[in-house]
Amino acid sequence: MNLSYVIDRAARYFANKPALVFGRRAYSYGELWGAVSRIASHLLAEGLRPGDRVALYVPNSPEWVAAYYGVIRAGGVVLCLNPAYKRFEIEHLLRDSRSCLMIASDRLAQHVPDPATIPRLDAVLSVESHPVFSTIFEGTCSEPPPVSVHTEADDPCVILYTGGTTGTPKGAMLTHKNILFTSQNVCYHERIRIDDISLGFMPLNHVFGGNHIMNGTFYGCGTLVLHEGFDYDRILESIHEDRVTRFFAVPTVFIRLMAHSRYKQYFSTVNYCFSAATSMASEIVRKWSEMYGLTIHEAYGMTETSSLVTYNHMYRHKIGSVGTAAGIVEVRIIDPDGNPVAQGEKGEIAIRGPNVMKGYLNKPDETAAVLQDGWLRSGDVGRIDEDGYLFIVDRIKDVIITGGYNVFPSEVEEVLYTHPSISECAVVGVEHPVYGEAVTAFVVFREGFDVPSTELTVYCKDRLASYKVPKQFNPVSELPKSSTGKILRRMVREPKSDSGGEVT
Repeated sequence: MNLSYVIDRAARYFANKPALVFGRRAYSYGELWGAVSRIASHLLAEGLRPGDRVALYVPNSPEWVAAYYGVIRAGGVVLCLNPAYKRFEIEHLLRDSRSCLMIASDRLAQHVPDPATIPRLDAVLSVESHPVFSTIFEGTCSEPPPVSVHTEADDPCVILYTGGTTGTPKGAMLTHKNILFTSQNVCYHERIRIDDISLGFMPLNHVFGGNHIMNGTFYGCGTLVLHEGFDYDRILESIHEDRVTRFFAVPTVFIRLMAHSRYKQYFSTVNYCFSAATSMASEIVRKWSEMYGLTIHEAYGMTETSSLVTYNHMYRHKIGSVGTAAGIVEVRIIDPDGNPVAQGEKGEIAIRGPNVMKGYLNKPDETAAVLQDGWLRSGDVGRIDEDGYLFIVDRIKDVIITGGYNVFPSEVEEVLYTHPSISECAVVGVEHPVYGEAVTAFVVFREGFDVPSTELTVYCKDRLASYKVPKQFNPVSELPKSSTGKILRRMVREPKSDSGGEVT
């Protein structure tokens, strides 16, 4: 079993069909298959051994895709690095992963360390100047040399670093089986067809961009319209010009697209929308449906589960939920001792299935802490209703304890998103001499709005228990976000502003 056979399979049946579109050029499945095989053959000729780790430090591009599958085809393990990382971060991950080879872009050269300074790192290959990359997409008539490397289903093929449940970067080892199962699950639940055209501007080094969008699309033999990143105007043009049918994004992008009704004209070919990274506020889902006539489908997943755990939904969509368990994945809610809680009660989400990672690289203690009796403890708080639909409540570590009460930030944010003036918000706990932590809201107002904190307080008091109402509202121009657009609560800090209002 080898993940790269997804490309072999598509090329066998649809050799001339576009697999990738990047800029003005389309790459057929036949061309992509040839590129993957050529890279794999080169790596094997240079001495790559099964299980060797190869760091991929390249922005979204056809070369990234070919290198990813090429390393895996050769029996290697891809270490997916965020192109936003700087030298210090890169050095740490290269050392921790014990990578023997790095494939990098010249544009990121200033952050690439000297191989001589990194134990086990033998060389750095440039995707712009190394001969193997300059010719990988040239010619498809002659079959590339055969590559025959045996890999087992449970062999790791990708390492994605994540904060996991503790915030400390750890390398989640995902196997061929993990990602192939997720690809099949995504393809089935999202009903991907060969004539589908998916938009891919999310970073491929992330579990959503790589495992969900890219691998899911290729498993379904669809076409991936790839962008290096999120260029607002270019993305809208691409949706229209490339006749995109499947739109994948994160809540912040959907929120921005609702700012003006004229954006709707670009979505005439889109028949499917999906949001990931964090739960979407119910009000946003409702407003999007009213404006665009499209449902925003959601799912629950983690890096440690190679993406999809639940899906909302192929048959019956419930606003506010992330759906029911996908395929043969199992989900249950447990108490701190690991015992299942009663139906409808809140607790930690636990997951079991063929999509759950092999473990954290070089971290047996951390692995044992989250993988218990075959179940992955997620660190997320949720509840399951009478129909089996999962609702995400919050992260365990984000719970605010104020005056002895537990407050889930997402519950407060859900209310704030219903206020017509608020575009984005983040609720955090701030140290307080009386309450221990004070519920504090950071809000981004829509253009033309500047609402006093007293009005927001009254609005929240009408909809929330008093202890959940933010003690302070801080207007900010923007909120810190990850490379995937997820709002980072842990990076929210008190702004230097006199416009915030405290409520006693």
